[in-house]
Amino acid sequence: MSLKYHLRRLSSLDLSQEYTCLNTLQGTSWSINQELLEVMTNLWEGGQSWAGLPAREDIPLPDYPFDRDPKDLSDEDREAFRIWSRRRNEIYSTNNRTISKRVQVERTLQVAKEYNQYEEFYYVWQNDFRSRKYASSTFLSPQGADWSKSLMRFTYSMPIKNWDDARWLCIHGANLYGNDKITLNERETWAWNFVDEVNRIVANPYDYTLWTEADKPFQFLAWCFEFAALNKQGWGFESTLPVAVDGSCNGLQHLSAILRDERGGYATNLVPTDSPQDIYQQVADETVEKLKQDDTELARKCLAFGINRKLTKRPVMIVPYSGTRHACRVYIQEAIKERIHAGEENIFGDDCFEASSYLAKFVWEAIADVIQAASSVMAYVKEIGEAYAEQNKYMEWITPTGWLVLQQYNQTQKKRIKTHLSGEILTLTYLQDKENSVNKRRTGLGSSPNFIHSLDAAAMTKTINKASGYGIKDYAMVHDSYGTHTTMMPLLSEILREEFVKMYEEHDVLDELRTHAMNVLGTSDLPHPPTSGTLDLQRVLESPYFFA
Repeated sequence: MSLKYHLRRLSSLDLSQEYTCLNTLQGTSWSINQELLEVMTNLWEGGQSWAGLPAREDIPLPDYPFDRDPKDLSDEDREAFRIWSRRRNEIYSTNNRTISKRVQVERTLQVAKEYNQYEEFYYVWQNDFRSRKYASSTFLSPQGADWSKSLMRFTYSMPIKNWDDARWLCIHGANLYGNDKITLNERETWAWNFVDEVNRIVANPYDYTLWTEADKPFQFLAWCFEFAALNKQGWGFESTLPVAVDGSCNGLQHLSAILRDERGGYATNLVPTDSPQDIYQQVADETVEKLKQDDTELARKCLAFGINRKLTKRPVMIVPYSGTRHACRVYIQEAIKERIHAGEENIFGDDCFEASSYLAKFVWEAIADVIQAASSVMAYVKEIGEAYAEQNKYMEWITPTGWLVLQQYNQTQKKRIKTHLSGEILTLTYLQDKENSVNKRRTGLGSSPNFIHSLDAAAMTKTINKASGYGIKDYAMVHDSYGTHTTMMPLLSEILREEFVKMYEEHDVLDELRTHAMNVLGTSDLPHPPTSGTLDLQRVLESPYFFA
């Protein structure tokens, strides 16, 4: 079954919602942020690593510190040799990892300098097979890395006339810096209190480097330039900086909404609260309680080291996308090592494998306790996927916008090719898809994440289409991050809540998934969806931290 088959199927459907959304995104006019281009160019040409920007050249490897072979070293020198060798290997690995990133930075700056010749430019937008929206660009992109996004601004400005217009610009700055766990009013206040620091940063970002401590340093630096200009010019300042709001672990928000899960909805800000709920911290707290009940030396070590939200964040984030306990362990190990490299005492040993394996069990159980309904939804979608695979058919479904999602996961077979290179005979092995032979394992693993991705894409499509009808013209969208002008953010925030609630009140997506499968597979012998909870989705309309 080819791509042409999928396109032919799509052409028979009403895709007007999708076309309208893509055309609206393509209508956003962009320009280069010249202040950031100048700063980033100077930093890059300086050659040093800055705030996530890699060093331009390889980090030099340390010289061999002895005048004799390793086999002739004394016991004391052998310990020094091991330290030298470990450090050398770390630098060598770092250099290898950053090669592609250095190429990307270099090329992105080249593109930005070329585009800087023009007053405005536009992107072609496209859907992937789940209808997720992507700007067609390899380097400079509104969906790129922190430093790439910081180089871009809207071409057309909107005036900031009063405190209300400036509110979301202030909140955006606090979010970028990392102050996104406090209330919205506290974030706004923080920004106004930060004005003196902003002015120092803008005056000399090379020497006054407080901006590099931000969660998203280059976008924060762009915000500093915008906020400094607002404070200098006063009300009436013409703002072009995209201001964004993000969902609270958006995949879990969708899973909680699908089954009307009360606890998951509370944890992911589907209900109004006085302060933002932090699901990563909730899982960390639950993990601590479980560790306290396990009276072992390793449990005490883990508690002494500290279980924080950074340790649980990535394991929680992968849950909606068929994350595994093995992946959970890997992410925990990486989080432990990051804290040790940052200066915390290593009480676990060299590779932290034992500790990460032990902790993964408790973190995984804590996740299941906090977001119980998520597992039920994912297991159900996987069951439907397996029913397709049993009939050797590709899993498919229709999204709330009318888009057909078709999972084309084929079985693979190994192919070997003999060839000549520089006089040598080489044998190459590669994997080739076997057409019309469904891969059952990949279908099962991909079903839940693709289903959730298609739903967050549908929610974005509906939001953009309605918002454009109310006069919002410029968008900076990255799946679960919605951006526009600060003056338009109150309207966009209201609309995205309304469309999320409307989508799930009008569509029982699990029942629709089952009905479509019965029609395609020609059988009613399919499991029924799990029972829903009692979460009132109308409360999303009143939740300030649903997207914030």
